[in-house]
Amino acid sequence: MLTFQHLSGENFRVKQRAELIVLADEVVTCAGKGTPKNKDEAAQVGLISNGAVVLNDGRITEVGSRHKILQKWTGDRLELENTSVIPGLVDPHCHPIWAGDRKHEFALRAQGATYEEIHAAGGGIAHTVEATRKASDKQLKSKTLEILEYMMAHGTTTLEAKSGYGLSVEEELRHLEILKKVNRESAMDLVSTCLGAHSIPPEFKDDRAGFVRLVTEEMLPAVKEKGLADFADVFCERGAFTCEESRQVLEAAKALGFGLRIHAEEFSNLGGSRMAGNLGAASCDHLQHIHEDDFQALKDGGTIPTVIPGTSFFLALDVYAPARKLWDAGLPVALGTDYNAGSCLLPSMQMAMSLAVLQMKMTPEEALTAATYNAAHSLGWGHKIGSIEPGKQADLVVLNTSSWKDAIYRFGGNAVRAVIKKGVVLNTILRSPLGAPL
Repeated sequence: MLTFQHLSGENFRVKQRAELIVLADEVVTCAGKGTPKNKDEAAQVGLISNGAVVLNDGRITEVGSRHKILQKWTGDRLELENTSVIPGLVDPHCHPIWAGDRKHEFALRAQGATYEEIHAAGGGIAHTVEATRKASDKQLKSKTLEILEYMMAHGTTTLEAKSGYGLSVEEELRHLEILKKVNRESAMDLVSTCLGAHSIPPEFKDDRAGFVRLVTEEMLPAVKEKGLADFADVFCERGAFTCEESRQVLEAAKALGFGLRIHAEEFSNLGGSRMAGNLGAASCDHLQHIHEDDFQALKDGGTIPTVIPGTSFFLALDVYAPARKLWDAGLPVALGTDYNAGSCLLPSMQMAMSLAVLQMKMTPEEALTAATYNAAHSLGWGHKIGSIEPGKQADLVVLNTSSWKDAIYRFGGNAVRAVIKKGVVLNTILRSPLGAPL
């Protein structure tokens, strides 16, 4: 549909009609070349002062200066004072489906108990597995939808969603089925991961090999047959799965056609990061104890290191993943929350970016790139989300500040004014999981 604007005398300018034009003091595009960004590329976030974004049919049509866009386009406008626009945030490491809580462990850690000690004593993941197995489909679905609302109100528009609190074929399938239903009902896009190898369940404590066989020969084939997950993951860590056990899981997953992800080097270095690179995993996550001589394997395998500062912060650990060294080595770093019941109850990617700058010495530009463009690539979605570029899905976050960096600088806050998902402006006056207004 075209409209005409009278200019002067006999001159007319033909304008195209847009469904929505978003105008802001700053538009940060995070545009790239179609591949994950290294340090030098991450430094260029594509800032447009007095910018505008044209949206049609759920996609981005054009991006540019306000003057240029308004000369060419007409249509409904979203124009708020003192705002900036960034791409929708992408969380590439999240455990959103579980029941119960682990606040008793929170208190135990304050008294000196470590995460690994609690896990070895039968708490930790096993405690959440017990509660989650007892929860009904309705309870799990409702709780998951609730936390996704909270995350979206804080700017996350796409989420990697892991299972992992079922640890049986029946329960893992049930949880992934629930995530599939949640994905249909929520505005959030979910990318599902089967984390059946999260921990050895109590019923297999004397038969580790039997559980690995269950995962590789029954669970993963069943998940693949039902089309319930894009990725498979394993927790390669002392007290969880050895490097050899993890290899068996990932090789079986790869043979079935799953993309690969791995929890590695969180509390110790078992060689998981090298294995991830050798197997061509999409992402290798945590990495507090990665060695510099492990970096090359990640490069060679095209594996994106995903760092998770919230876990070190929540567990009061002194060690954070060496994000600065990873960037400086030329690796494209991604950033996630690791939202889960026990080791990191963090639903905000804004807070994750703050911690990445404060504790990992990322620049704000690197933190934003890691939370958008590179995170999208780690999920295999870099072609459609993670940046504000023509042709991509119209997932935008409008911040209530004229400088995008305030979303990172305002430690612990929420700078989101509005969220646009697939071209639709969502209501972000939501309620937190505890019932209080955001």
